[in-house]
Amino acid sequence: MQKAFPHIDLGTGYIQLSRLPFNQAMKLRSWLPDTSMVTIKSGGDLVDDCIQYSEYEYWYDFLFREESEPEFDI
Repeated sequence: MQKAFPHIDLGTGYIQLSRLPFNQAMKLRSWLPDTSMVTIKSGGDLVDDCIQYSEYEYWYDFLFREESEPEFDI
């Protein structure tokens, strides 16, 4: 599964969890502390299920991808 691209607003990259594939969103929510969630004002609306892209990127690169890749014995 591919890594999501960040939404960028005022120079800050973020990810909206509800727009991720279901299994990514569920695994990421279980890993994240509640303090990581931020509310972003986008187009006059408040979006409250966001995290900084750097947190998503760390999780994806070092936890999710390793978990998703099959291991091979040589």
